[in-house]
Amino acid sequence: MPPAIKTLQFHRSNWPLSYPVIRLNSEQQLTLSFDELGSSTKNYQYTIVHCDADWIPSRLMPTDYISGNPINPILDYSYSFNTTIDYVHYSLSFPNQSISPLISGNYMLLVFEGFDYEKPVLRKKFMVNEPMVTIIPYIRNRMHGLTTASMQEINFEIQHEGFSISNPNEEISVSILQNGRTDNAITGLKPRFFTADLMDFNFTRETEMEGGNEFRYIDIRSTRFFSDRVEDIQYVDPYFHITVVPDYSRNPSSYQYRQDLNGRYYIEVDDKDNDELEADYLFVHFRLYSEKPLLSKKIFLNGALTDWQLNKSSEMSYDPSINAYRKSLLLKQGYYNYQFLALEQGESSAELFPLENSFHETENDYLILVYYKNLTDRSHRLIGAELINSVRRD
Repeated sequence: MPPAIKTLQFHRSNWPLSYPVIRLNSEQQLTLSFDELGSSTKNYQYTIVHCDADWIPSRLMPTDYISGNPINPILDYSYSFNTTIDYVHYSLSFPNQSISPLISGNYMLLVFEGFDYEKPVLRKKFMVNEPMVTIIPYIRNRMHGLTTASMQEINFEIQHEGFSISNPNEEISVSILQNGRTDNAITGLKPRFFTADLMDFNFTRETEMEGGNEFRYIDIRSTRFFSDRVEDIQYVDPYFHITVVPDYSRNPSSYQYRQDLNGRYYIEVDDKDNDELEADYLFVHFRLYSEKPLLSKKIFLNGALTDWQLNKSSEMSYDPSINAYRKSLLLKQGYYNYQFLALEQGESSAELFPLENSFHETENDYLILVYYKNLTDRSHRLIGAELINSVRRD
């Protein structure tokens, strides 16, 4: 994603903290929004691409999964005002009269400049669900046998009365996502056993994840008043600079409940009327103190503020002069959750435990996705999507 594009948000319309999941052939919409620093507009277009359960593009023609025009312009944009940094705010809601999905499954939304669709400037995943099954979940909390980290085990049954599944081990694949992370996603799950109308996913280890800890937070809605986790505010033309109160490892520590956003954020600015266009961009400086660097691990600042990515844009660097990891981000005013992840060399899934500790009491969201593809299907269908919470049972 180009460095000038900031605050990329993608969610159910009018539900800004939601997963990008909608029901097929319904009135539900998704909203994409982002800012581009500067004062000039660009001719952005968008399209959608159908993918299989592993997010590999399906071998389908656009006419197989798109109703309407496959490529459409983003026409909704506005200019910032009363800010120190100029930006253009773009937004898009779909399905709409120009484009809508014809089938269920995984999709990739691609945004590109002009008609250079082979070089997208951004891409975001979303899912279209056709509910054909009933997911009955339950979460079991337990201590991991090898460490003091507490795990959360996501077990469930899938009822499919009235929907024929001839060979569940071949036709069904289930994924589980924790909060917004993808690096630790559980994928390719097969039922432990099944009957005519039921599939059982009551495992011992296959569906467990670190419970982790409640997310850390930073409130940067004001540049005049210090919130409880702001150490310093300075203006060095042309940017405001916010220094966050230093962070420390939470291992060892005891569990303390604190309501959070499960890693997400919302945009808001004090004493102004239009959050989308009057919120300013600030350099926010994070520090994670550590007596020495963790030589075999990379440390990442993680959450929606870094788009949940484990890459150079979210990796922290160790500064021996202050015995701390550092990371600075240009963020729009608002309220943000974040956490620190440790990635062992050669691994693709990061760990919470070394820096955040892990507790079975921690409140987490889990999204269960049920994919179906029989021998005659050309693509995976998404026949079930269930969002559950480790604490709330609503």
